[in-house]
Amino acid sequence: MKKLLLASVACAATLFLASGAFAAEEPQPKPYEAITVTYDNAGTDDPELTALIATLKKAIAVADIGTLKASAAPEVKIYSPMIGFPDATPPDALSDPEKRPGEERLDTAAALTSTGDVDYSREDLDGLVVDLFGNALDQGTVGHSKIARGEICSPAEPIFDRDKALAIADAAGVPAGNLWILSEDTEFREKPAESAPVLTTLKEGTIVPFLEGSVEGEDGDADWYSVALPSGKTGYAANDISRGFQATSVCYGKVDGKWAVTAVIVPGL
Repeated sequence: MKKLLLASVACAATLFLASGAFAAEEPQPKPYEAITVTYDNAGTDDPELTALIATLKKAIAVADIGTLKASAAPEVKIYSPMIGFPDATPPDALSDPEKRPGEERLDTAAALTSTGDVDYSREDLDGLVVDLFGNALDQGTVGHSKIARGEICSPAEPIFDRDKALAIADAAGVPAGNLWILSEDTEFREKPAESAPVLTTLKEGTIVPFLEGSVEGEDGDADWYSVALPSGKTGYAANDISRGFQATSVCYGKVDGKWAVTAVIVPGL
């Protein structure tokens, strides 16, 4: 269930390394207006939807592939946005000229979570489907998705002012791909050391521009990272668990009056 998470960490590390070199060549960051993301949770408390998600979670826990496949609508759309800062217009769903049934589309979506052109066995595909659902439901949030054209998805998709977010990247002197979302309230210090003064605490959901990852702390620990703070100063924090704007997601809609899995979002490189 951690394959995609590890892939995301690897992608983040790549961005960090690139951003470190980028930041070294650019002027000091400038002050900017901090923004936090929100979520559209309207209708997500529908009892039947809640029951479906609970059923899926139980199936994930015991790798019950039959129940996961049975949750698929006759037609399941697959969206594959690029990892990083989202485009202004979400991509269309991947084409499905053969009109494969929903459970086979889950296989297709699951295969997209792994790199390389591989001829998967049935057992391998089943494992990837379980991982896909597990990664999607692991965050425990539900909300409407712009990528999935308004459908309700797990996890919830962040809503934010795109122009203001781009202005943050511009002020920090980094590419928009270096913008990430804090997963928890985070203290940022003057230096990469626990003893350094705290410059500010930013709330969960705040969009921050990353400058450099794997920063070596004064104690020799390289688990620190740096961001450009709204004040224009550089702040340091440890143990990054930030999240990107897109995530592997399972989406739901009503088919013949019943909730079913109607779409899957698999971010790609």
